[in-house]
Amino acid sequence: MMNSKSDMIPHYFVDDGGAFAPSGLARNPWFANAVAGGPIAALFGHLVETAALDPDFEICRLTIDILGVVPSIPLIPRIAPVREGRQVQLHRIELLANEKPVAQAHLLRARALDTPPFPAVQPHPAPEDVTEDNFLVGASMAGAIRTRPIMGRVREPGRGVSWMRMDGEVVRGVAASPFVKACLFADFGNGVGSATHAQEWSYANLDISIQFFRMPRGDWFLLDAHTEGAGNGHAVAQSIFADSDGVYAKGTQTIFVAPGRGAD
Repeated sequence: MMNSKSDMIPHYFVDDGGAFAPSGLARNPWFANAVAGGPIAALFGHLVETAALDPDFEICRLTIDILGVVPSIPLIPRIAPVREGRQVQLHRIELLANEKPVAQAHLLRARALDTPPFPAVQPHPAPEDVTEDNFLVGASMAGAIRTRPIMGRVREPGRGVSWMRMDGEVVRGVAASPFVKACLFADFGNGVGSATHAQEWSYANLDISIQFFRMPRGDWFLLDAHTEGAGNGHAVAQSIFADSDGVYAKGTQTIFVAPGRGAD
């Protein structure tokens, strides 16, 4: 039984014997009684870390597909190998609701080797040099997510850049690692770097793809995001992810563009 201190920490899910029950903080902003993409991505990160996978392989890519509206009911994971080669491994992870797959992830890993680095440029100021502010509007996880914005703002069109920190838990009673937090923030690109006003055009993401150079480190994570599209109902949100040591990943989201709540 959890003690009162653990119960007070903001969290997205409760592990009830292998079924992950969403809390109210995991609510989807687009649909009632549904789970948002960020908590889903973070839960996949938790499942990756807790799976019994070969430790000699490095995570290269995590791709997440949202297969429909994810209902706010207990979600049951299912993990299966797709490829188990000497140099590359690929696993599929599914989340089931009422025995139906509602989201899936593909985890690509390569054998760890000592090779020359090709670091990406990180032109942004360090988190300690940026003033803290409420950048995310209504997506702060009951205050557990703090931000230090550099450019833009959620729900305002244009490129957005901000340092972010998450001091809550994805699964109650389990400290979230930098990797799990990075999976959470990978879902934020379509909001941070949106190209439209939410009341005029919605921009829900259909998937999340993260290409990792290395595993993230520390407490503060930078997201630099913008969205591009051809005016035909879908677009691509592109994100750069960094920590205090530099860029650790790049990512994309496929965005479904449709009339917003305030549109005629």
